Amino acid sequence: MRQNTTSPRPNLPFQCFHTCSAPAANAEIAVLFVRGADQKRLRCTLAAFPQHDAVMVSMSYTGSRAGIHRYEARLPVDEGSNLQFYCFKIALLNADGDQVSDVVWYSSLGMSRETPLLQHCFAIEADSQHPDFVPDLILYQIFPDRFASSKGCFTIDAQRYPADTPIHSNEFEYKDLDNIHCGGDLDGVTQMLPYIRGLGCDGVYLTPIFKAPSVAKYDPEDYDVVDPHFGGNGALKRLRHDSFGYEMRLLLNGPFSSTGDLHPWFDRQERTGKGAHHHEDSPWRDFYTFREDGEPCYLKHIPSRPKLNYAAREVRTAMYKARNSVVRKWLQVPYGIDGWCFDAAGLLGDDGTAKNNVKRLKQMCKAARSAHPDCLLLGDFSYDARYVLNTDRNLDGAVNYTGFLSPMRAFFAGVNLSGDPLPYTGEDLRRTTENYSVGMPQQVKLCLINELDNHQLPRFFTAIGGEKNLYLAALAVLYTWRGIPCVYQGDELGEAITQYELGPRAPLPFAAMRDHHVTPYSARIQSTLTELAALRRANPAITRGSLVFICAGGAYFGFIRLYENRFAIVLVNASRQNVKVEQGSILFPLLAALYLPSDAIAADEGEDSGESLLIPLSGRNVRRTDHGEGLEGLYEFLSRENLTVNVYGQQKQTDAYAQGFTAELTAGHTLTIPPRSTVIVCNQAK
Repeated sequence: MRQNTTSPRPNLPFQCFHTCSAPAANAEIAVLFVRGADQKRLRCTLAAFPQHDAVMVSMSYTGSRAGIHRYEARLPVDEGSNLQFYCFKIALLNADGDQVSDVVWYSSLGMSRETPLLQHCFAIEADSQHPDFVPDLILYQIFPDRFASSKGCFTIDAQRYPADTPIHSNEFEYKDLDNIHCGGDLDGVTQMLPYIRGLGCDGVYLTPIFKAPSVAKYDPEDYDVVDPHFGGNGALKRLRHDSFGYEMRLLLNGPFSSTGDLHPWFDRQERTGKGAHHHEDSPWRDFYTFREDGEPCYLKHIPSRPKLNYAAREVRTAMYKARNSVVRKWLQVPYGIDGWCFDAAGLLGDDGTAKNNVKRLKQMCKAARSAHPDCLLLGDFSYDARYVLNTDRNLDGAVNYTGFLSPMRAFFAGVNLSGDPLPYTGEDLRRTTENYSVGMPQQVKLCLINELDNHQLPRFFTAIGGEKNLYLAALAVLYTWRGIPCVYQGDELGEAITQYELGPRAPLPFAAMRDHHVTPYSARIQSTLTELAALRRANPAITRGSLVFICAGGAYFGFIRLYENRFAIVLVNASRQNVKVEQGSILFPLLAALYLPSDAIAADEGEDSGESLLIPLSGRNVRRTDHGEGLEGLYEFLSRENLTVNVYGQQKQTDAYAQGFTAELTAGHTLTIPPRSTVIVCNQAK
């Protein structure tokens, strides 16, 4: 949730902080921290909307410390729907405490004079039904045809290519690999499961695998058959069986917005004599939408992908309603996959359009959960997915293009997803990612898939110019961000990506990857991924906690992950020189949440009640301060924590560096972020 550390409005009199406690057991208790005024002059109210109309709940003052005051109230979640919104109203009383002299509202957009819109409020799910395994999940995404072959080598146009070294792109100068199967299969994936598990990944996410003429398989011609190039249905059964042994999850991509034009329902090549494309009396004519000129509606105007018409009851029955429908079949034994990522989810709908998109996705999710109650259901949206994610009982999450992939590539590489140059600062990243999270429940944010690479984008390592230290720094951000980290196959190859010009769909040297001997730097990335996975799972603040930005500037940014009594401070510097950040009150959220428990003292410690921090409301003599004073005592508590410091990038990990950074952190003055590095500070469980 957003913390308004230094409001651009100098006449806002407080500093506020709230973090949703979900998915903790006490999620129904809303806690608000305020500093900037004596608590006797504050009146805090929780504004909840259980039935879309405001319910005002007076908040109880529960204690103070060093000018930080704690208030709490119970959310009336049992009075409304599952997805609920709320915000806070903070009134400043006069010196006598009997008259309101100023009012400020606090929502996920920060502090404002105006009453927040509902979509800008904090959000919570009263009864979260997302799978329990999600917070700890780390995915490895695989494009099966180019990942690994059970034959031990790739076979391209009848020529064998060994997998013990990278294959230089020059080898395929006269071959169009986008239209040639290279021999990767699901049995090859099965053989690589120990390697993937060794990287710390406990989930495999496969791009489409159903029978289709193309290499990418987004044009399925049979939803009931795994493509023979990948080993057929038996290969998927074997993969599922072995993945259980390694305690790994298995997710499939569902290209359900359209079929391929060779599917018998459509049958462009007239193989059955009754396909919808050529026969108006076809039993599957209503499965698709045809314009007045007889042309079908295609997905993104791709002729090989005619859109399914979910207005037709028969389509809904075949795709998800029937007991053995497409969505349900693969979630049940003997396959028993753990979830779907619906491809082009924003384009799925009725009559050749996205009409009833939210409704159809919700129906699809309900059907999937009836077959497998604990399945994970995601959507692949190119842009903003919140219109679906902020509806009740719909998708668990989505591929996080807008809230992670796009801004991270812009920040680290200076390019957008189309490869166009894009000057982008840490402040731009903060604004973009914060705005995207506005009004989204914390439980949903934990189900977003974060990735730096996928099979549709140029390699991230190439995009950043092959800068090894910056690459490690970016991987550290991937693993500490809120949501599900996803490593795309080959991300661990390092400089071999640029040396051999290995694109996102290049055949991989899987034998060399398995034996950790592609290059020394590649081996370093592999060990780093393993280390980051262990670091992530050892701290529930990283797997379950809220994310609060604490600083952002030209080539740097920093955030805190918070959960109960655990935290992680993450500081990122993409520049080539040290960045010094004035601490001021940037750690206010951390210090407030960690050292003001529910049994906090009923009166402020010492003489500082926070009144000295009050900003005058008149335009004259406005104190332009970061409000850093008054927190000195709380840094003493921080210094008593057992802190660990991990750094990834140009700065080497040494005991001397960790000790020096810890001393600087607990001094409360400035923080130095080393160049081309990400610093992660965690406290240990007590």
